Amino acid sequence: MSQARAHILLVEDDESLREVLAMNLEDFGFQVEQYSDGSEAVQAYNPEVHDLVLTDLRMPGISGLEVLDKLKERDPDALVLVLTAYGGAKNSLEAMRRGAFHYVEKPVNTLSLVQELDRALAHRQGKSTERKRQATTMIASSPVMNAVLRTVDKIASSDAPVMIQGESGVGKELVARAIHDRSDRSAGEFVAVNCAAIPGELLESILFGYEKGAFTGAEKRTDGKFTSADGGTLFLDEIAEMSYELQSKLLRVLQDGFVERVGSLEPEQVDMRIVTATHQNLDALMEEGKFRRDLYYRLHVVPIRVPPLRERPEDLPVLMRHFVRELSAAPGLTIDPGIDSVFMCYEWPGNVRELRNVIERMILLRDGDHLTLGDVPAELGAASAPEDNGDALPFTLPEGGLDLMELERDIIIAALRKMDGNQSAAARYLNIPRHVLVYRLEKFEIASDTF
Repeated sequence: MSQARAHILLVEDDESLREVLAMNLEDFGFQVEQYSDGSEAVQAYNPEVHDLVLTDLRMPGISGLEVLDKLKERDPDALVLVLTAYGGAKNSLEAMRRGAFHYVEKPVNTLSLVQELDRALAHRQGKSTERKRQATTMIASSPVMNAVLRTVDKIASSDAPVMIQGESGVGKELVARAIHDRSDRSAGEFVAVNCAAIPGELLESILFGYEKGAFTGAEKRTDGKFTSADGGTLFLDEIAEMSYELQSKLLRVLQDGFVERVGSLEPEQVDMRIVTATHQNLDALMEEGKFRRDLYYRLHVVPIRVPPLRERPEDLPVLMRHFVRELSAAPGLTIDPGIDSVFMCYEWPGNVRELRNVIERMILLRDGDHLTLGDVPAELGAASAPEDNGDALPFTLPEGGLDLMELERDIIIAALRKMDGNQSAAARYLNIPRHVLVYRLEKFEIASDTF
């Protein structure tokens, strides 16, 4: 039996909902321990056993907020997500102020819930990695990604702000961690904040911290992320989602090096490096008056663009095998070479994150000890599948056999000649993405004077 994805302690008084949640989560590989009573769940909680707690907020007996408080008293590092009825934003924000990782609204969408659970578990894994102080490993073989890594090595030792841009899922946080791990601040904390995942009214108190009594539910003085990153690195992901008003306060911190907790007038000095990331077009947002130009110039000292996976096909085979080794409980799991060709023909709109999820799905659903073309999800196979024309081929196979690699090279050259050297037209003729054609040209060392 394969190892569980994570061990979840589920607290929900509605029996039918609890059973459905448990069944759905188990289908996704989680191990679920169910409780209808909050007090019993708190007593059962064991930080050595339970990776995460998922609790309803409104329950008879002790409420979800009380469950959260009691768990945090026993284990300050307890990872807790709360379930809340639609429109229950007030209680949800209160739960996050008390230390909940995030909240999930009912009715629960299973895929969204699983994504939140994975994000929470990845957060915990990131904190564990920080404690070990191991340098972040980045897998790359393409020229464009190796150029990114060279930039990381060049600027890591400075304190210059870095802005990382790229599509969702390309690995922007991994680049940020690599900068931190290679810097003189590696002994300090790497503190990551996803500005898009935290409601605007809560983000300020999370970043700056707050004094006791600063707002309803502020029961004790609490450090913010600026303070936590003192001596280390603060990574603000999806910086474009930060409100215009909060951008002004961030700018003041960058200019003066001081923060003021919510509810306090006493500034505290902080020393941190700031790294930001976004997938949005900040030039357009500045033109629309949604992002401050003065803040942009403060943050955009060293820009790094992480290219999407479709622009670096050379990374696909090495990333695929890296994820197979990382995610498989069976050592030595082998891979059908034909999978490489299918993956090369897919655009990967979700980038590296999507690739990792696809590999994990294939490993979980495989039938044997070998990943085959039959394990590839249908949507990927369809991207490379030709139209069904029966068994007919546009040419006759020779009796004595043929060299498939040489045949592929000859077909590519013939297509380019047919299209007068136009690579985009040749790619359309061959029914493959242009980046795959470029990859084949490099692979077969086809020079432009050949066609």
